Amino acid sequence: MDPVTSKRVPWKSWNDFTGWAQDFSLKKKVLGGFLGVVILVGLVTSLIGTRLARETILERARIRLFSDLATAGFILRSSQETLELKIRLVTGSDKLRDLIEKKDLKGLRERLSIIAVENDLDFLSVIDANGKLLARAFVEEGTPAKIADDALLTAAMGGKEASGLMLVSTQRLALENPTLLQKLDSKNGMIMEAAHPLVIDSKTNAVLYGGTLLNNNNLIVDRISHRLFRGEVYNRRELGYVAIYQHDRAISSTLKTREGLPVIGFIADPRIREEVLQKGQSEITWESQMGAKYLSATEPVKDWENKIIGAIQVATLEQPITLVIDQLVATFLIVGFLGVLLMAAISYYLVQWINRPLEQMLYAARGAAEGDLSREVPVVARDEIGELAATFNLMIRNLAESRNKLEDWGKQLASKVAEQTGELNQAREQVARVKKLASLEKMADGMAHIMQHISDPLLIFPSSEDESGATSRILVLDTDEKVLEICQRILESEGFDVKTTRSVNEALNALEQQFFDIVVADIDMPEMGGQELLKEIKYRQPEVLVIMTASFKATEEAVETVKLGAFDYIPKPFGPHQILLMIYTALQTREMLKKTRKQHAERRAETIFQRLPVAIALADEAHRVVYHNNAFIELAAPDGHEPIQGKTFRQLFGVDPLDKDEEDSSSRWLQLEKVGRTAKLYNFELPEEDLRVLMLLDITETVMKDQQADVFKAETISKAQQVIHQQMRVAQEIAGLLGETTAETKAALFELIKLAGEGESR
Repeated sequence: MDPVTSKRVPWKSWNDFTGWAQDFSLKKKVLGGFLGVVILVGLVTSLIGTRLARETILERARIRLFSDLATAGFILRSSQETLELKIRLVTGSDKLRDLIEKKDLKGLRERLSIIAVENDLDFLSVIDANGKLLARAFVEEGTPAKIADDALLTAAMGGKEASGLMLVSTQRLALENPTLLQKLDSKNGMIMEAAHPLVIDSKTNAVLYGGTLLNNNNLIVDRISHRLFRGEVYNRRELGYVAIYQHDRAISSTLKTREGLPVIGFIADPRIREEVLQKGQSEITWESQMGAKYLSATEPVKDWENKIIGAIQVATLEQPITLVIDQLVATFLIVGFLGVLLMAAISYYLVQWINRPLEQMLYAARGAAEGDLSREVPVVARDEIGELAATFNLMIRNLAESRNKLEDWGKQLASKVAEQTGELNQAREQVARVKKLASLEKMADGMAHIMQHISDPLLIFPSSEDESGATSRILVLDTDEKVLEICQRILESEGFDVKTTRSVNEALNALEQQFFDIVVADIDMPEMGGQELLKEIKYRQPEVLVIMTASFKATEEAVETVKLGAFDYIPKPFGPHQILLMIYTALQTREMLKKTRKQHAERRAETIFQRLPVAIALADEAHRVVYHNNAFIELAAPDGHEPIQGKTFRQLFGVDPLDKDEEDSSSRWLQLEKVGRTAKLYNFELPEEDLRVLMLLDITETVMKDQQADVFKAETISKAQQVIHQQMRVAQEIAGLLGETTAETKAALFELIKLAGEGESR
């Protein structure tokens, strides 16, 4: 222990530490012990909970990815089954059978081309029972494919329909459709193929086969991505991507560059090549693509002969997963912090309960506060309580000797404080009035900024483009495919951007993803009624114009939808001129409403301009007034008889603020000699009209009051400082006698210091 200060020096052993801890107060010991244990337990619990939560969230993400991967595989198989169904339906065509029986190869080739285009097939061919080529959809003449190289054709030749994925060479693709070579940058490609025998009289006479090339073809991956991620975006990136690999190289994916182009050709992770492509197992890995980290799940893709020819991959962004983990960690920390606060409060009340011996000290102190200065507290221990008791006894003895002096000084101090407080309040009120007068100057600053940015956009007559030059977008919803086709052809010929759909859900999703000017919807949709459909549309886009189409039996319901907010309805069946007339009428009505609103806004702006308390004028190149408001007349010609229009500013005020030798800034003070006023000037140019805007704020009275207020504040602050210094000396003398002063004296001194500080800041 230090012999001079009687305080323990920093410890060097455990005994020194325990001795040092004994000098702390009881409250510090208990609070420190409780808080130390709580903080330690909270940290350990938070670390363990965060670890478990992280593993749980990652495990759930992996399970979700495996589920999404299963969905992707299902959609891929569904696309394969759809292709097989298309080929099966084509083989059932009587016209196709007749062409084959008649051996009309030209008609057969034309028919195959039409079928291939209608069903989005990259190739479609017919061979006879011996493998001889009869016709191809996109090639006039050619050699047949080698049946031995195509297991699907071999199975179909045996009278069995087949479909699946397979790898084919560029030579095979060149025979089927030469244009497919443009999509390849390797020696072979991956196709989805289906073959079906044409059985005539219980005998396989021919085989029809066709398919699509998956290289550079995003139809399947886009369908999978829409099903899994639904177009969700996180930090301007799609929530995830889907990719199809040919061996270890991506041939199609939904991953896009900043320009919106699909990214293909990237190589699979070495772990995917080892576990998926070689061992045939599903695998979850972390990958980095386009500067972002993804958690991906991959499974092998097999051909008709059950050989691994590639893989399909589903990946999701890492950031949303880590964000959930970070939020959970933050939650743990907040809960731990709240727990520490709660335990601190409990510890505080526990210490209060333990320190009940201090109540004796409190009882004696209350007696002294009531005026009984004869009580003394017994000193029992040498701890903080004992030292406090001894100090209290000394204070009581000193207070008994100087109480009378303190009361006299307190009365004098209260009187002077009240007097100076009144003077300071008067100064504060005067400053407040000056600030109110200066508010007009701030308003003029705002008006100068607004006048510089006034614009008068021209209205454009209704057309297929909106005010920004973008093509008007129209959404057409109907169950009849012919109605959709007619509407799309007619409206697109007029320059509109048209989207058609047969599903209410697709229409509502489209309304959530992009803005439409007009929605043309059939009132008789199977998913919901017309009124409910109108409410859903208006809920997503309240400003969109809705035109309902209704049959004769639904006319009454159509009228009700118009009452509820639809623009109008068209009775079915309707002709091209009717739909065009209704579309242009809706656009014309919207433009007329915009024009009316603009005219009302212009009239209100003119009224506000004339009623502004700030003097505003427009000057030409010769500095003549060409336009002004009423406040400018009051400033330039108070009597109202002298004409203002056409005069220069020097003629009106005796000074020209636009002279080059005087125009040093766009905002300054100006002395108007002729009218005897002082104003603050704001001026800026209107380059397009060769005019200049001048705003003059009359601050004559404000300047005078500011000068008076400055003098008054200086006198008040000087007097207040004299009183404060005098009272502080008195307080120091009292404190020297008593060891401390009364609460009333402290409050008065603090109030004086605060008031003096406010006066100096002003």
